[in-house]
Amino acid sequence: MLADRGDQGISIRVEQVRNGFEVQASYMSPLNDCQAYVLLTDFSSNEPSEGIKSSKITRLSDNTVRVEQVVEDRVLFFPIRFDSVIDYTEYPIHGMELKQVKGYFKEYQAKWKLTPKDHGTLFSYEAFILPDSIIPRFVVEHFMTSRIQTRFEKMEQRAKARANFVPERCR
Repeated sequence: MLADRGDQGISIRVEQVRNGFEVQASYMSPLNDCQAYVLLTDFSSNEPSEGIKSSKITRLSDNTVRVEQVVEDRVLFFPIRFDSVIDYTEYPIHGMELKQVKGYFKEYQAKWKLTPKDHGTLFSYEAFILPDSIIPRFVVEHFMTSRIQTRFEKMEQRAKARANFVPERCR
């Protein structure tokens, strides 16, 4: 196991499985299920996301969205650029599944599940990531151990900041 963190209400588990990685993560938000779903499926958010240099969103059907992204990051002083095309299948109020169609991993598939609780909604994420053999193992391990925690902290903060905002489609 590479990481198993439970700080600040965020639970993250990253485990090496076969040649890839399984990720299980979750955090509790004060949002109701509708607010949580709107936040989860806000593909066109104007809020900056770390490393995302460009993003193109195309709705393929009523419940499928394709997101093409260019992400730039630094790993141990080395600039890294990732291009990807990911299809998201939405399951209203319950979550979504995503699968990389083209990109920097041999395989990337994940799902988000939203579970209503007494005082909010639990966001749960499960993924399997099979790195491309051209990506050095230390780069992948760095992403798995140091970036996931930071990204989940930002998602949790974003959910808390929207606790009093009720989107039009939730009224």
